[in-house]
Amino acid sequence: MSDAIAGQPEPRSADSTVRPASSLPFPVVGIGASAGGVRALLQFFENAPTDMGMAFVVVLHLSPDHVSSADEVLRRVTGMPVLQVVQPVLIEKNHVYVIAPGKSLAMTDGYLRVADSKRSAGSPVTIDRFFRSLADAHGPHAMCLVLSGSGSDGAVGLSRIKEQGGITLAQLPADAEYAQMPQSAIDTGQVDLVLPVTEMPQKLLELWSNARTISIPGIATSEMPKDPDAPSTAEVQHRRGDDSQSAEECLQEILSVLRARTGHDFRHYKRATMLRRIERRLQVNAVPSLRLYRDLLRRQPAETSALLSDMLIGVTNFFRDREAFERLQSEVVPGLFFGKKESQSVRAWVAGVSSGEEAYSIAMLLEQYAQRHHSSAPIQVFATDIDERALGRARAGSYPDSIATDVPVELLQQFLTRQGERYVIVKSLREKVLFAVHNVLRDPPFARLDLVSCRNLLIYLDRIVQRQVLEMFHFALCPEGYLFLGTSESADAADDLFAVVDKKNRIYRAKPVSMAVRPRIMRLVEPKPIVPIPEPQRRDPVRHELSPGALHQRVLEEYAPPSIIVDRESTIVHMSDSAGRFLHYSGGSPTTNVIAAALPDLRLDLRTALFKATRSGRSVEARRVSLLRGGQRSYVHITVRPFHDTTVNAEFALILFDEVQETLDAADGKGASEEDASVMAQLEQELQRSKQHLNETIEQYETTLEEMKAGNEELQAINEELRSTTEELESSKEELQSINEELFTVNSELQTRIEDASKANDDLQNFISASDIATLFVDKTMKIKRFTSNATG
Repeated sequence: MSDAIAGQPEPRSADSTVRPASSLPFPVVGIGASAGGVRALLQFFENAPTDMGMAFVVVLHLSPDHVSSADEVLRRVTGMPVLQVVQPVLIEKNHVYVIAPGKSLAMTDGYLRVADSKRSAGSPVTIDRFFRSLADAHGPHAMCLVLSGSGSDGAVGLSRIKEQGGITLAQLPADAEYAQMPQSAIDTGQVDLVLPVTEMPQKLLELWSNARTISIPGIATSEMPKDPDAPSTAEVQHRRGDDSQSAEECLQEILSVLRARTGHDFRHYKRATMLRRIERRLQVNAVPSLRLYRDLLRRQPAETSALLSDMLIGVTNFFRDREAFERLQSEVVPGLFFGKKESQSVRAWVAGVSSGEEAYSIAMLLEQYAQRHHSSAPIQVFATDIDERALGRARAGSYPDSIATDVPVELLQQFLTRQGERYVIVKSLREKVLFAVHNVLRDPPFARLDLVSCRNLLIYLDRIVQRQVLEMFHFALCPEGYLFLGTSESADAADDLFAVVDKKNRIYRAKPVSMAVRPRIMRLVEPKPIVPIPEPQRRDPVRHELSPGALHQRVLEEYAPPSIIVDRESTIVHMSDSAGRFLHYSGGSPTTNVIAAALPDLRLDLRTALFKATRSGRSVEARRVSLLRGGQRSYVHITVRPFHDTTVNAEFALILFDEVQETLDAADGKGASEEDASVMAQLEQELQRSKQHLNETIEQYETTLEEMKAGNEELQAINEELRSTTEELESSKEELQSINEELFTVNSELQTRIEDASKANDDLQNFISASDIATLFVDKTMKIKRFTSNATG
């Protein structure tokens, strides 16, 4: 097994099957801050009541060599107990917990656990790590704030909190001293609210108050211990007049509005999951019932996009579930390349790819194996999702620098480049991944695939639809192809189609079947009911009478010129009976292209006339064409008339052939022949000049190309030097940035101590001035430093 993946510990996954449930009946708010964060924290707690009914965990970037007094600073502005966490501690309501220098925090089963922080290369990720553990432990009752700071720490962990149903807030960048951290969080598209820091405490109170009053029929409330201060469900429903029937009607109307405005149908999603995502929007919008949220959704179209974003749950990570990817690398990837020739590509499909991390993870493993084993088999990774905005971020391949904790160092150096505060996927790898909008419940699948990865999508679908999706994946896979699912999913719904390769890591292999299983593609629009066709009534035979329309058509056919109707692709749509004499069919497959079917003498002029007519939109007449047929010479005039048919809303062209038998006398023929010869001579001279000019242009092009190659080589050398210099500057910048953050924190603490010393000095000076006792203050060398006025009398 390669050390590329095994070399780093894996943070707990959000979809892990073993997750300790929180025993706390109140929210836990994680607060991440860096440079300028102390001032933001002071502003936050100055405006925070002491009985907010929630716990706060403050995570800062602190050096192991720095003695922090952040807890002492916060104690001066809040009445809540403030503790610096140096050992495991039970989380209590209305308490503030502050990280200690050189430590990292994690939340498990209502406790804060402490571990030594291992500083890796790059920017710190202490905040990301805690946010992830908070999301996994406290689920929908976790909240997080990203305050002032440099870098992008917190952006990845914040996304995990939203995935688990928690609430995410970021400081308004204009309100922050250092806007990089809040802006990086906002750029993920996973932030619910962006506010000035002074408004955040009141918003948290509103969110928590609303969460305790929301009651949606059909959602179990057993996951979180009952808060004794919260109103009962019966009381809440009585207060709002809710009932299960009206709530069900409102739910269906909400889904209908979502389907009408976005085109996405969520009726096949698991009901509990769907209700929890809607409940989260109720909490964010301070709306207590489905009825009021339905009205809000109708009034505010922008809320539709926010609801869709929550329903899609577009959150993922690089190499999520490290052990599963290790098994994929060691057991599956070699088999994908086995027996592949240069012309045979390795094809993988990653469904529900969101912002692209999983697709790039698989592409890295495939490319790394191909390079190590010198395989020339092309690599194709199809990455699909229904969220166009997420796919836009995926195509860019730009991610916050905090992903360094997820991507193994070897792969990070090989497939990503550092650009400022972000990592960007190298172009050569991006070109191997094709991103496309695709709905597995509606659109046809890809074909001849070696690997299908669909992680954490099936868990949101009901079992019947799971079976249909698995059938589609089996149809898409080659015989013995691999299926890679999430750790909370399985292929048990289609165990007749897939064999287990690794049950723990959810790796399966397509079983060979006697006949191809056709996928049952689901449609957003329900099929219309089939209306039975009535039996035709039997009628007695009648005598056919003359039809004026048919008579008119026969007369036109006899006296009008032969004609053909073609579409924009020059495909024959219809032609008159007499037009067939201008067409010629040889052996092989028959063609409907009018140019290919036309007589050889007519093709060039017909092609030119069609081109000009299509481009100009006007009628075009081709030059007279001489045609020898059956020993008789004739001349054909071709006219092309483009037109638009409003019935089918399409463009067509009418081709008219007007054939005239040769009746010219010898003199006229000779004149025409001399005229043609003169024109041909002029054309040949022009052709020679064009050839000469073309040769000169080619020579100039080749000379310029050589100069450009030389210049390009010089630029590449300069680029390598610049890249090396940039890496050194980036490293120096990171060190300076870390030192600057520590100095800023120390400066804030020293400023507080100076203020305390100044106050003490003022108190002492006032005491000396007011004292009637003769007093002298001396130092260690007995030099007088201060004295009272009575000491001079």
